[in-house]
Amino acid sequence: MVDIKLIAENIFMIDDHLYSIPKWGSVYLVNEEKKALVDTGPTTSVKAVFSGIEKAGVRPQDIDYLIVTHIHLDHAGGVGTLLKEMPKAQVVVHHRGARHLVNPERLVSSVAAAQGEAMMTKLGEVVPVPVERVKPVNDGDVIELENNQVLKFIDAPGHAPHELCVHESRNNGLFSGDAVGLSMADNKVLLPVTPPPSFDLEAYLRTLDRLMALKVNTIYYAHFGASDKAQADLQLAKSKLEAWDDLVGKAVVGDGFDGAAEKFRDRLYAELEPARNEELLYRYLVEGMVPLNIAGYLQYYQEKHEVN
Repeated sequence: MVDIKLIAENIFMIDDHLYSIPKWGSVYLVNEEKKALVDTGPTTSVKAVFSGIEKAGVRPQDIDYLIVTHIHLDHAGGVGTLLKEMPKAQVVVHHRGARHLVNPERLVSSVAAAQGEAMMTKLGEVVPVPVERVKPVNDGDVIELENNQVLKFIDAPGHAPHELCVHESRNNGLFSGDAVGLSMADNKVLLPVTPPPSFDLEAYLRTLDRLMALKVNTIYYAHFGASDKAQADLQLAKSKLEAWDDLVGKAVVGDGFDGAAEKFRDRLYAELEPARNEELLYRYLVEGMVPLNIAGYLQYYQEKHEVN
């Protein structure tokens, strides 16, 4: 059974059961005069997404926009497949990521090389998006879905250089993609996401400052669900990134990169402890996300600080 929830006026959250894990991936349906889907999940989540749209009382063929917060395949891998049943939908994507949706070969190869064929099985086939259906956007661009619902796109690098956040005017909410981080275990765990090769601490911190200045009421996380503690979450994400940088920097000097990785791993395990009761999710975080966060920070530190 598909899980959907009305989380704000005219906004539904669909649990896309990302990698068959409940409460891990969120897709959002903005149900206005014009209708938008924010993120799609991978191709393996398409069935759940279609079911969620229909459960909300909307037909797939009525969707006007598929908005991709960034082109990582757990957010955008299902776009090409969904479009087959959404004949009028345009795909809205950061201008730096548009070409990778039209020709995903390089993106797919990069994921397969970094995370292995097992991950590609979890993601499913990535279908190219016809170029004429792609609408690249820049910082400050807007789409009006209805008089009271205007979506404004915000350039949000740090996690990825092709990341967008989307401000929605009706409820003063923010679709954050991965720009703020992961919110799990009913918002008991907030974890910034720092994977290689594109993690950029300075850009991430600038993004969080910019998002705080918006003073939004709610953050709609791609992983997972909505939080009405928007300002506190943004400040917490910033504080964690700065604390992690301090930890890694001191550990590298004293213990080398292996020692820094071990200390950072212990820190992340402790932060994930409130999610331990959600067995599938916790296992994925420990086995999947923790190594990515460590690798991203160590690579960033090595490159930016020119440590050999």
